[in-house]
Amino acid sequence: MIKLGNLNENHVMTVTVSSRVRKDDYDQILPRLEEVLAKQDKVGFFIKLEDVTGFEADALWEDIKFDVRHRKQYGRTAIVGDSKWQEWGTKIANLFFRAEMRFFTEDQAEQAWAWVNQLAPD
Repeated sequence: MIKLGNLNENHVMTVTVSSRVRKDDYDQILPRLEEVLAKQDKVGFFIKLEDVTGFEADALWEDIKFDVRHRKQYGRTAIVGDSKWQEWGTKIANLFFRAEMRFFTEDQAEQAWAWVNQLAPD
């Protein structure tokens, strides 16, 4: 499941990801993300991974297509999670995007929030 928060004053959106991520999750959130990105030059993301058990292949494909299409609009991205595979996934994704991405552990969530909001676009 994926839940989108509202865009804050620093143009940072909170995204909460939990359980197994399916294509229908993307079908539900992508229209809203399209609306937000249509109105903003750049958006930063604070992504909280909570008990994520994996991604279905078609969900991952939807994510990749969307990210490639909007990669120039992504600002800093803080990913907060609790496992090594999430940390490695962040490092791999960081190779493909212009936006700076960092992984933080759950006990570093406050630091992640401060970091992602620090240089968020005007």
